[in-house]
Amino acid sequence: MLQTIKKNLPKPVKNLLISIKQKTYYQRQKKILFKRMQLKHAALLQKIKDKDKIRVVFLAIHKSMWKVDPVFQKMLIDPLFEPEILVCPYTDYGDERMLKDMKQTYHYFVEKGYPVRKSLKQDGSWIKLDEIKPDIVFFTNPHDLTHTEYYENAYLNYLSCYVPYSQGVSKYDNYNAQYNQRFHNAMWRIFLPHDESLEIFIRKSASKGKNGLVTGYPSCEEFFNLKKESPWKYNDKLKVIWAPHHTINDPWLPYANFLGLADNFKELSKKYSRDISFSFKPHPILKSKLYQHPQWGKEKTDTYYEFWNNSSNTQLDEGEYIELFKHSDAMIHDSGSFLAEYHCVKKPVFYICTDEIKVYLNPFGIKAMNSTYQGESIDDIEFFINELINKNVKPNNSFFDQEIKRYFSGAKPSSKIIDNIRELVL
Repeated sequence: MLQTIKKNLPKPVKNLLISIKQKTYYQRQKKILFKRMQLKHAALLQKIKDKDKIRVVFLAIHKSMWKVDPVFQKMLIDPLFEPEILVCPYTDYGDERMLKDMKQTYHYFVEKGYPVRKSLKQDGSWIKLDEIKPDIVFFTNPHDLTHTEYYENAYLNYLSCYVPYSQGVSKYDNYNAQYNQRFHNAMWRIFLPHDESLEIFIRKSASKGKNGLVTGYPSCEEFFNLKKESPWKYNDKLKVIWAPHHTINDPWLPYANFLGLADNFKELSKKYSRDISFSFKPHPILKSKLYQHPQWGKEKTDTYYEFWNNSSNTQLDEGEYIELFKHSDAMIHDSGSFLAEYHCVKKPVFYICTDEIKVYLNPFGIKAMNSTYQGESIDDIEFFINELINKNVKPNNSFFDQEIKRYFSGAKPSSKIIDNIRELVL
């Protein structure tokens, strides 16, 4: 009887009931969880107070979502810490994609010379965190994308830290997914990228932000160092990045314009081959979503990616992007985190958007967007490209000067994170 009533409820009524339940029952449960985890964290801290070495395990899923490199590097040379990376499976898109992502991510860290191990053993079983015996676990993603052992079992049983994998520009689901999952309320420490993210965390989370600390975004530190070798294949032309987001069919966060612009961008790359070198820098999840899209699939997707990898004035970039950004001349995108991050290189940027996108941006994100060139059609994009070629576009540095610069003017974010952990464990 009850199931029949639920099934026949109008959608607005269902949404209202869900919202009420989130604000009452679920919020109460999260408050209980936070208080319970505070007691657990205190007990875990007591166990490691006299240890000479603090073992820290970083749970990594995608190499391109590795936003804590400066923290890891500092821990490598700090005698108090013994850091290691555990490559975890991304389970949302089948075994084939999972194994490929894990292999790429593992080799990425091997090439960097970092201590790293695979979560998948040679006998086909999965390693247990108890076998590694971490004192602290670092998360690089807040969502349930992997096995329970490397998600809920981890954050419920260890001193767990999280550095957000994005700069915190978006707003959806009443901020629950970004600031008020069980995950966020169970964390020991969350190191936040800016003051507005802490204000949202305080307002929306059951923990009232008590486990959050503003440090700035450690992933951006490298932007302020000297340029290293250019990753661009063609440096004799204007270097333009196209970075499409993965939300191609997500009504809760409709950033992406990829499906409507994919072919147009191919044509633009051909049309402007004499003047521009293009980098295709897709979100790491985009390929998996295209594989499952009824109008794309694996063959069409792979062919499309190969075009960018093999054409005479294009390249495919699926990994690190700091030097790609630093050596570029401009970017065109509809991404989330890049909306703030690209401002660090002080180059012109075009944001593909409509007026409605402001609904899905928080105040920090809106400020970032307002410092970009904007449009939604291929004609708008081509106009920007021509203006770039004719040297009629300039970067708008107001967002960087007012919202980013202060977090890097003194102690770097990674140093603030290390110092805070050291203060708590000693």
